[in-house]
Order: sequence, then structure tokens, then C-alpha cells
Amino acid sequence: MAERAAIVTGASSGIGLAIADMLGEEGYDVVEVPLPALLTVTKEINEPRLPSLKGKMRAKKAEIRVMTAAEIGADPARIGLDGSPTWVEKVFTPPQRGAGVILQGEPDHLVARLVEEIEKLKIG
Repeated sequence: MAERAAIVTGASSGIGLAIADMLGEEGYDVVEVPLPALLTVTKEINEPRLPSLKGKMRAKKAEIRVMTAAEIGADPARIGLDGSPTWVEKVFTPPQRGAGVILQGEPDHLVARLVEEIEKLKIG
């Protein structure tokens, strides 16, 4: 059972310890817990940063080296289409759904109507 419930906003681990920034009622607390420990985090822990204009320009000019299987020492039989244990059998757009039906009324009446609708569709 947890001693204290709060929102963990960041964490790192040291030797045998987890160090976390924890958001409390009066601001942030830095807490240390011995490992192993269970930490929960908020979605804000991974807010991506927007790149700067300088970073965008550098990325635009960057050359991405394409390497062959031989250059990285990979077995060609274990990579790519030949090495994949899975394959795409079919690519398709699913059929459009029909309009839904909203049933309103008393529960006893709704059950009977729902059974009728299921029988019409021949799924039950």
C-alpha cells in the first residue's frame, strides 16, 4: 500500500534508488524510494518539445546514410520481406456501416425490441 498518493512528473534511477519529482498540493517534492518500486506518471511526462527553427534547418540538411545488410553484418535471410515472420495478406477498406438504431422506452419494452432487431439481422 502506498504511503502517499501524488502525481509523479519525472523520474530517474540511481544506484538502488528511484528519484522522482512529485507534484503535491504546495508544489514539487523530490522523493527517493528504494528499488524495486512502482511509479505512476501523468501524460505530461512525455510532452514533446517543438524543434527550433535552427534544429529544423539542420534536420533538413542532414544526410541519412542508407546501409546494406552486409554493412551492418545482418543475415539477409532474417531481415526484410524474406526474413519477416508475418506478411500482409490483404489491404482493404472496410464496408460502410448502416445507420444505427436508438431504442427508447421502458426496459421491458426495450428488451423485446432489441431481440426483434437482433432476429432481423440474423446474428443471434
